[in-house]
Amino acid sequence: MGDMLEEPQAIVEGYSSYFSFSRKKSGYSGVATFCSQRTTPTHAQEGLTGKHAGELFDGGGTVEVLPGRWKDEELKNLDSEGRAVITQHLMKDTDGKEIKIAVINVYCPHVDPEKPERRIYKIRFYELLRQRAAAIRDTGCHVIIVGDINTSHKRIDHCDPDDSEDFENRLGRRYLDMLLLPIYKNDQQNETSGNHHKVEGIESVQNDHICSSEPGMIGEVSKIDDSLQLVKTSSSSPSEESDDSRVDVNNKMREDEGYVGEQQSDEALLSSSTNFQVVDTFRYFYPQREKAFTCWHTLSNSRATNYGTRIDYIFCDKDFLTYLRDAMVQQEVLGSDHCPVSIVIMGEITPAAKLPSSCTKFYPEFQGQQQKLSSYFQRKSSITDCQAKTSQNTTLQSTGSTNETWPQSGVKRKPEVIKKSTSKKLCTEKQKKLSSFFTIKQSSLCDREKASIEQKEGNEEPLSTNQNHNVASFVGHNNEEVIKTRGDSQSISSQELLLSQKNTGDSVSGSEIDSNKPLTQVKNTGWNFLMKGPKPPPTCSGHNEPAALRTVKKKGPNMNRQFYTCARGAGKEGDPEAQCNFFKWVGK
Repeated sequence: MGDMLEEPQAIVEGYSSYFSFSRKKSGYSGVATFCSQRTTPTHAQEGLTGKHAGELFDGGGTVEVLPGRWKDEELKNLDSEGRAVITQHLMKDTDGKEIKIAVINVYCPHVDPEKPERRIYKIRFYELLRQRAAAIRDTGCHVIIVGDINTSHKRIDHCDPDDSEDFENRLGRRYLDMLLLPIYKNDQQNETSGNHHKVEGIESVQNDHICSSEPGMIGEVSKIDDSLQLVKTSSSSPSEESDDSRVDVNNKMREDEGYVGEQQSDEALLSSSTNFQVVDTFRYFYPQREKAFTCWHTLSNSRATNYGTRIDYIFCDKDFLTYLRDAMVQQEVLGSDHCPVSIVIMGEITPAAKLPSSCTKFYPEFQGQQQKLSSYFQRKSSITDCQAKTSQNTTLQSTGSTNETWPQSGVKRKPEVIKKSTSKKLCTEKQKKLSSFFTIKQSSLCDREKASIEQKEGNEEPLSTNQNHNVASFVGHNNEEVIKTRGDSQSISSQELLLSQKNTGDSVSGSEIDSNKPLTQVKNTGWNFLMKGPKPPPTCSGHNEPAALRTVKKKGPNMNRQFYTCARGAGKEGDPEAQCNFFKWVGK
């Protein structure tokens, strides 16, 4: 289970939750789906391979129903980063007809330029997602895919696309070309660009999986491309070839390539074992809407200038379009580097009477069950069985001594009796304050006073100004400490302070302590002398505003080096409201 998951996050009143965690690196990645009591799912499953907890309707979540051929090692690797959770629900449409819906919540991998193997990992994850969605659709259940796809599909989905053809030729976008059907709604074809669309009083599929039960009519659907076949590559068969023969060719290609590291060609990666396709719900309603971004770079404050990308989507199968009323990008909702995306569904979810077995509520750590120490040394696949037996058979046996309750399995070992030492001395001294190390003890102060009086009577030279300055400063701090510990010492400390200043005949410049000043002001004066604080940042040249302090995180000779840059959000070159080109290294 998730080692970072705590009960307040897992058990939320009025909701059931379903989590998936990375099994490779703690806290690296993960997804969660929260369903309200009105939308309790009938089935739920972690992951896309069918090798984790949970099950789906009619066996739609098993390995055997996947259209392609997969090696166990590859499936385990693709499903080890906690990137998918599937929930299935029952819904009644406006006519009272009951249909099944599967919501696949995903967090697709990101391609790190310094790790080329992640490029292959991402495309193979896309293929696994596609095949699982196809398998679920074959059971008669509609499919909704929601989450971070981590690819901006078209140029309109990117704030600053490349002018070259490399933008369209990247593998992630080429795969989405294969996965997505170019279908748009008729009455939205001539929509002008804008980003002010907002629907009030509705719920989002991201929160409750159901948005609205209000009936409505959807206009006729038009296809930009009448052909629903896959996008052809250089190794694809002619267009008149059947889908089954194309699948056989793709499987043969995959076997020939071997899928070992960089030996995989782009054609092999883009080949698929299924022709299943889905629709981008937002572009279905708003094909020409610009600047509908869902993700921004937080360090450069890009959200302030809406300089981002659209990488969060809600896909659905084409038959489910008749149940959609609207789709939205909710940029006004803050709280993350991403914003929510949502759809409005015409129908009503029928909540299940029983929670699925993979619900977070049934995790042993949230059920109050005592865990055996041996469970931490077992394989994860056997932990569930062990915990089930433990909950049925475990009993606590007491032997009259509270120190002798031990597990009954394995070799018993007598507890060691630790004798408490009676000769241990209790520490009665109170903890000292930090300011006590900067004060002069009362006895030392009296000696200084006596010495100064003797010096005056003997016509000796007074203490130097520097000595007097130190005495006055320490007396000031001592004055505060003494007041807190002795009720009658305030007048004494004030007299000592005035006396030590009078003996020198000089005032203490820069830190003169007035007995009438509040003690907090006296104390702050001393600390302000020691702690002057950082210097104010420089102003940027483009806007004459205070610059922002940044730190280099990229590996290289300047790593961890600090610099100043314009505090405004990033934007296109020439935008006066965007970040200017100001840059200055700290210390120069």
